Amino acid sequence: MTLVFIALLALSWTGLSLAVLAMLLKRLGPPRQAAWRAFGLSLGINTVSAAYATPGEPLSAVLLILLCHALLLPPLLLAARREERREERR
Repeated sequence: MTLVFIALLALSWTGLSLAVLAMLLKRLGPPRQAAWRAFGLSLGINTVSAAYATPGEPLSAVLLILLCHALLLPPLLLAARREERREERR
């Protein structure tokens, strides 16, 4: 049961960090490019920190981070596409 809570916490933290990063990076470029940059930054930083935070089992922590990012990439790109369409209408 604890593993389920850890996975849900990782998924929610990843979603929050991706959304905030994409929002901040949207100032530097188009929304889709900001989403990909946020994904890359978050994936890199979280993977390295997860590997160092779990000296006993770094592979399982890294796999959890990769899974969370893979689950959240499609909704992030859909939101970026909607944002681009909204900007085109203006």
